[in-house]
Amino acid sequence: MSCAASSDSFFDEPDRALDLSDVDLALDQFRRLRGSDRDSAFMGVEREIRRLHALQASLVHEVAVSSSYVDDAHHNVTSWLQAVTNSARSTALHHVQVAALLAELPVLAAAVEAGDVGDDQLRLLVGLHSNPRCGPLLADSEELLLGHAKGLRLREFRIVCQRWLAHADPDGAHRDHEASRENRSVTSSNRGAGHEFRASGDALTGDILTEIVNRQAAIELEHDIAWRTNQYGDRANEYPLPRTTEQRRYDAFIAVMTNNAGAGGETPLVNIFTNENTLRHAIRNYFGHDTDDLGDPGTSDRLWMCQTANGAPVDPHDLVVAALIGRVRKVLTDSTGRVIDLGRKSRLFTGAAREAILLSGNRCCWPGCEQTGPFLHIDHLTPWTGPARDRGGGETNTFNGGPLCATHNRRKHTDNTTITRNHTGWHHHRPDGTEIAPRS
Repeated sequence: MSCAASSDSFFDEPDRALDLSDVDLALDQFRRLRGSDRDSAFMGVEREIRRLHALQASLVHEVAVSSSYVDDAHHNVTSWLQAVTNSARSTALHHVQVAALLAELPVLAAAVEAGDVGDDQLRLLVGLHSNPRCGPLLADSEELLLGHAKGLRLREFRIVCQRWLAHADPDGAHRDHEASRENRSVTSSNRGAGHEFRASGDALTGDILTEIVNRQAAIELEHDIAWRTNQYGDRANEYPLPRTTEQRRYDAFIAVMTNNAGAGGETPLVNIFTNENTLRHAIRNYFGHDTDDLGDPGTSDRLWMCQTANGAPVDPHDLVVAALIGRVRKVLTDSTGRVIDLGRKSRLFTGAAREAILLSGNRCCWPGCEQTGPFLHIDHLTPWTGPARDRGGGETNTFNGGPLCATHNRRKHTDNTTITRNHTGWHHHRPDGTEIAPRS
């Protein structure tokens, strides 16, 4: 198996254009790589694929503007692309939309050609560009959104796109929220020996329901751990729990439904994140006054911020209702999203200290890990004990805490990984100083 160009230059300088003359030889070289060398080599291939996508977009745009697709009696450029590539119409349409996006945004096109922007980021931007209500405004926000696309994890960039859309088209965003509430439904169906229960509605209610199930699932986990301990005694950790995570969540759902309370009957708490500008605008709009100008979405640092801790968009009307009935509390954060310092009050992150960490991020901060829920560990980034504490570090506050799942919390210690956070999010460095999965 071979293709036209040398493998040595690729693995010696993986950030340069791919040059492979023997794929099998390149694979043998790759097998010997580890850590940052392995990741850089793989990203070299990924960047070359992105460059080819940029070239493909240019070709598609050329066919579109020249109308050369009519040469073979195709109705439009999408039909031509579907026929030539033997692909689904949705796939061909996406390529056409990417071509239109990059043709209109030259700075973004250059970044894609350089391999700095991935397919998933492009997909989000295509969604904004193809929206007739706000697509024409995208050019004014090109550099702002590009910077976030290159510097943020995909999940955070998705939230930025949601905020930009709400900022650029507030009326449309409100209609979407209203439609989600209007079309709320619950369906139940038997499927052979099985059963499926499905509910759909607005994002805020969804977060509330998820919080209720999560709390009950935590109780179910405690029951499983107690059962295992009672069954096996000191050797309990050597045996699996009687139920899987999925089974516990299902049983938690059943418990909530049958008990009509769940999680000890506590009222669920869902935090809404916003800023002063958004709240002021929402209040004026709610009472029918002329709305304030929120400013140019291309220059706003925070855009329109109105969401839950999970990133679910919240209708500003719901924010005003919550404020009017006294269910809003003030949470101060810095530029990196960390909640205010709670001081060195305890050895462990519990109570308000734990909640403050989760408010700034409610899922495992390790790159590529999406675990969330009540089972996350909150641990010190700089150890509480040992030499780091002697140097004045290791305090129990939100500047020195991060959410980690059990697996990655252990790996942080065993692998001596250094975790830091800045305005672009979490960063993880190996003992040799190289970063795990760095962004551009």
